[in-house]
Amino acid sequence: MIIRKIVYKNFRNIEYACVTPSESVTVFNGLNGQGKTNILEGVYFFAGGRSFRTVHENELVRFGNEYGQIEMTFFDGKRENEMLFRFVPRLGKRFCSINGVPITRLSEVVGKFRAVLFCPEHLSIVKDGPSVRRKFIDHALSQTDTDYLRSLQKYNALLSQRNALIKMARDRRDDNIFLLSDVYAEQLANEAEIISEKRDIYVSCLSVVSDEIINDMTGGNESCKLTYQTRKTKEEYLSLLTENRDRELRFGATLYGTHKDDIEIMLNGREARAFGSQGQQRSVALSMKIAEGELSRKVSGTYPVFLFDDILSELDEKRREYLLSGIENKQVIITSCDKIDTPCKVYNVNNGVVN
Repeated sequence: MIIRKIVYKNFRNIEYACVTPSESVTVFNGLNGQGKTNILEGVYFFAGGRSFRTVHENELVRFGNEYGQIEMTFFDGKRENEMLFRFVPRLGKRFCSINGVPITRLSEVVGKFRAVLFCPEHLSIVKDGPSVRRKFIDHALSQTDTDYLRSLQKYNALLSQRNALIKMARDRRDDNIFLLSDVYAEQLANEAEIISEKRDIYVSCLSVVSDEIINDMTGGNESCKLTYQTRKTKEEYLSLLTENRDRELRFGATLYGTHKDDIEIMLNGREARAFGSQGQQRSVALSMKIAEGELSRKVSGTYPVFLFDDILSELDEKRREYLLSGIENKQVIITSCDKIDTPCKVYNVNNGVVN
C-alpha cells in the first residue's frame, strides 16, 4: 500500500490541505492541538470506514460548514485507486465512493486500503481490560478477512436484538418473551464459532511473530506468548446461550459468546498484565502492533501503511530506535511534537494549516 495523495476539505480544523506523503517516512510536526492527529484520523478512516476517535461523524466536519470531505489516491500493489468520504451533518449521512462507484456497505470499504495505527492508547493493550484486546483483533482481522468482517457484523446485530429481548423480558417480568431469544441463540452460536476459530488462528500466528520481534528488540532477554482463551464449537456456544436463562434474565443481557472473549498475554512465562513492568508491557504492545503489519503483508503480499500518532515520545530511547530502524521498505506517517532524527519528508501543522 502506498498513499499518493490525500485531500482534506473542512475536515476537523482543516479547511483545506493537499498532502503527498513520501513513499518512505513522512512526519507531521506541530504543537499539541494543532491538527496533527486529524491528519492520521483521515487516513485511518479509509482503512476502517470509521474514526478511531469518535462515533459521532458530525464532529469530523469543520465548524460552520455544511459538509466535510476526505479524498485519497493510493496504490494497492496492483492498481491506482481513488476513495472519497463526504460527511453531511444536516442530512445525518455520509457518502462514499471507490473509483467513482458509490458504496453503501461498510464491508465494501474495509480492506480496500490497509493501515496499522499505533497511538498512545494502544500501549494499554496489555494492561487494560479484554474489550481493548478484542477491538485490536477485530480491527486487524477485518482488514484482511472479509468473511470475518461479515460474521462479526452479523454477530453484533444478532447480539443487539437478543439483548433487547432479554431486557424487555426482565423489565416486563415475562418469561415468554425471553423464550423468543432462543430464536437468535442458534444463529448467534453459528457466527460465534466462525469468529472464535478465526481469532484463534490469527492469535496463534500473531504470537509467533510478536515473540520474534520482542526477542529481537530486547537482545534475546524477553519472550512473549499470546493465547486466545475461549475458542468453542457451535454446540458449546448454543448450550451456554440456552442453559443460563435465569442468570441472563437477572443481568438483562447476553452473558456468553465471543463478545466476552480475551487474549492471554504471557511475558517470560508470567502474565504480562500482572507481573510486567510498564516498560515490558510497552514492549509487548509494540511487538503486537508491528506483528499486525507483518501478518497483513503475509496475507496480502504488500505492507499496510503504518501510522504512528505521537507515540515516539511515549517510548524510551531503545524502543524508539528499534521502531525507527524497522521502517525501511514501508510507508510510514508519523506525528510528533519533536524533531525526529531520520531522513524524511516533513510537514508543519499549525492551527489546521498544513505546510
